[in-house]
Amino acid sequence: MQKNDELVLASVGNRFLANLIDNVVIGLISFMIASLAGIPILELNLEAMNANPDAFAQTYSRFLMVALPASFLYRFLQESSSRQATLGKRVMKLRVVKVTGENLTLRDSLLRNLVKELSGYLYMIYLVGLFNPLHQCVHDLAARTYVVDNV
Repeated sequence: MQKNDELVLASVGNRFLANLIDNVVIGLISFMIASLAGIPILELNLEAMNANPDAFAQTYSRFLMVALPASFLYRFLQESSSRQATLGKRVMKLRVVKVTGENLTLRDSLLRNLVKELSGYLYMIYLVGLFNPLHQCVHDLAARTYVVDNV
């Protein structure tokens, strides 16, 4: 455990890039699971969507039923592990800790990632991190966590 005064907060830019990497990975995982489950993502095209908007809505809803749990599990399991970081955070050399500098517990990771999934689809919520002096987004505030440089 690092002492609180030794923690170096991650920059908003590095957090953004880590999240972008994670979203690409989650998208690929979700796409593979959806394909295996028979959700016809590749069969959608502009012509078909215009001709039958309900078909697009149905397919998208089915895809979300795969993507949302995949996203939650991806983040929850990795951030509650000994590495305390998703793949994107590891690439960017970041990790998630409690505000005390301690490792996250399963409960901390559960709360952080439930709030992240619920609030993440309202992208304006991420603006909180831009204006918070400690770069904490809503899910960090709820779980009392920081994203820090992995030094």
